[in-house]
Amino acid sequence: MAAKAGADIRGEVLLTLAQLRLATPRQLKALLLPRQQGTDHVRRALRNLLAASPALVGRTSRAQQSYWYCTTAGLAEAAVSGELAPTAGRTTGKRVAASKTGLREHGLALVDTVIAFHQAEVAQHADWRVEVAHPTPAGNLIPDAVVLLAKGSSAFVEIDRTMSYARLIAKLERYDAYRSAPASGRGNAARAPRSHWQETYAGPHLDRRFPVVLFVFAPAPRRAAPDTREAAFQERARNIQSVNYKLTVATTTLPLLTKTGAGKAVWRVVGKGHGEERRTLAALPKAR
Repeated sequence: MAAKAGADIRGEVLLTLAQLRLATPRQLKALLLPRQQGTDHVRRALRNLLAASPALVGRTSRAQQSYWYCTTAGLAEAAVSGELAPTAGRTTGKRVAASKTGLREHGLALVDTVIAFHQAEVAQHADWRVEVAHPTPAGNLIPDAVVLLAKGSSAFVEIDRTMSYARLIAKLERYDAYRSAPASGRGNAARAPRSHWQETYAGPHLDRRFPVVLFVFAPAPRRAAPDTREAAFQERARNIQSVNYKLTVATTTLPLLTKTGAGKAVWRVVGKGHGEERRTLAALPKAR
């Protein structure tokens, strides 16, 4: 029975790794088999994928923990399924999984964020896209992730572990450049030309406002605590002119997100007049 269960989720494991770039067996279990006590079924599926010829997944280990990712062959098979959203330049995640720097921990923090959204039924794990380039007049904006929320609107998600405040603010300013980029579409008699974000995220049945930008501050060695970094970022970000008017930005910490849940009041809105109050995603103000 266990062997059969491992084979049954083989495809789901492959697609999840192709989407999120890397994950641990514990994370895969949380996404795919949340009611299972252990990771046996997930590990059987991973071994099955590893034993394929050519191997569809790869593995690296560090400090008695294994990190799994899709190989090039695995990405090709996942793409053939038709269930993987097309992404130009999709990477296997091997470099992330094998990284000796914070790159791997950053990737794992993103997966933990996906799990928090999935468990709260705020967004399904299949509705995330990682590091997709968005054009702006100032160069490409590459969000850590874009998620389609259960209510039909989208959100940009940024994970911070070690980035300087100056780089975080620069990233936020790049979002503003993306929002304010001139229309590039041709339009027609029935519809005026639209910018890239309007074409991509403001379809006829979706929210026509610019997606909310969510910053999640995760723990990192030799760095200030996540809530300290969150507060410092809030202080700096509120000085960007478009924030709290044309750009809705909210923050939380990964410990709070995973403990309380993505659907609860864990988000602090950046901007003057919002104070220390935390809100649910549904209660965040809409960009004008």
